[in-house]
Amino acid sequence: MKRAQGLPISTIIIAALGIMVLVVMAAIFSGQIGKFGRAASECPGRCYKASPPAENAGLFQTNDCNEFETELSGSYIPRGMPSTVQDPSGYRCDSCCIVSG
Repeated sequence: MKRAQGLPISTIIIAALGIMVLVVMAAIFSGQIGKFGRAASECPGRCYKASPPAENAGLFQTNDCNEFETELSGSYIPRGMPSTVQDPSGYRCDSCCIVSG
């Protein structure tokens, strides 16, 4: 009986992993990963900051979370923050409030 001639499963797995690595590297170098990171850190609700930057004060709310809102834990930036900002640390929300219940 003749044995089947084909690619071993380990070769197929290594090739698939290589293709995944190439896709991730292409995403990193084309700038697509940065868009995901920025979207993931945007506050989905109201962004409160006690002393907002003067040039973009309209991005922030003046009131902290109320009894109908839940404060999210973590570090968030306001939605609509200019993409030209090099250091987002001055734009971080003191509180990110979302409507609960």
